[in-house]
Amino acid sequence: MIIKRKFLFILGLALLLVIAGCGGSGSKEEEGKTSVASLTVKSGEFITMDSQENTDDSALLALQISITNNSDKSLDLLSDDFSLYDSNDEKVSVDEAIYGAPDDFQMLNTDSLAKGKTVTGYLPFRVAKNKSYELHFQPNVYDGSKQADEIVVKINTKNYKDHSGEAKDALDAYVQTIFFAKDVSNYSKWVANDSAKEKQRLKELFIKNMGSTLDDQLSDQQKNQIYSDFIAANREKGSVTLKVNTAFPNSAVVEVTPKVLYLDDMYDEVQDLKDQFIDENRGKYSDYNAAMKDWYAYVAKNFGEVFKNNEARTSDNAYKINLKKQGGKWTIDSEKRSDNYDYEELLSEMTGGY
Repeated sequence: MIIKRKFLFILGLALLLVIAGCGGSGSKEEEGKTSVASLTVKSGEFITMDSQENTDDSALLALQISITNNSDKSLDLLSDDFSLYDSNDEKVSVDEAIYGAPDDFQMLNTDSLAKGKTVTGYLPFRVAKNKSYELHFQPNVYDGSKQADEIVVKINTKNYKDHSGEAKDALDAYVQTIFFAKDVSNYSKWVANDSAKEKQRLKELFIKNMGSTLDDQLSDQQKNQIYSDFIAANREKGSVTLKVNTAFPNSAVVEVTPKVLYLDDMYDEVQDLKDQFIDENRGKYSDYNAAMKDWYAYVAKNFGEVFKNNEARTSDNAYKINLKKQGGKWTIDSEKRSDNYDYEELLSEMTGGY
């Protein structure tokens, strides 16, 4: 019987753990209510704006709040009605410098709320992580000279997540896999883009940038060899610097500053290669076409050394790359279109700067 009881206890504990594990991320809902209004903190997440990446001491927390009008009159909502207070009674006002937010990130509509109606939206506050606050909502309602009761709920910022690093990690996995041809084990975990298609597009652009004459004269095998040599040299010498520009729960913009090889920097080495070919083959050819055919084959064979002898250079530009999250993975916006200019420019930089 003792064994059976132990088994039942373990089974009950396991069930408790399963149930506990079913909860979503973030904090449980906090709520407060008066005769005038009800306030519920439904969720929250740290976001990023204007390249001001979050730190432990200064982070932008967006709280998703629902307000219900319990009174028999319309309720005017103002952002000044909401504030956070820390344990030292230091006030934190709503940070209103939020713009360009995606459609799935709706700010709290601070307008007139009809009786019995509810409005839900985000209010951002700049706070410290892992710190306790109180959220105060003071309805702008008076009964004679007396103001309506304030609603106060507890907020512990350690209960909220900062997913901005996910977007950065996803873009880094994309860059290392597509642009530097590295084997990134977590690519399929973080990134939704088809890596084979992205790599093929990059190769085609590189060959195009090398020039139509070279494209016409070389075999596919020779062109692939030049491209492989370029990628290998870029992988060894190149790198990128990533900085989160904006981050919301399901979208982000990450700035990419590449340090890569540029074909323009190789002019002298290509000229030296040409002089070397001439010296080695002086007087050998009477037919121009035959000479040019062998010259291009010489290029294909020796261009790898040109790449190796050049150093990567840091770009003067930082490119803003858009990402969207769906189903736990990030899609890097690599679509070719006029309003995706920064990605097109990044592609150009990563294929030699043309």
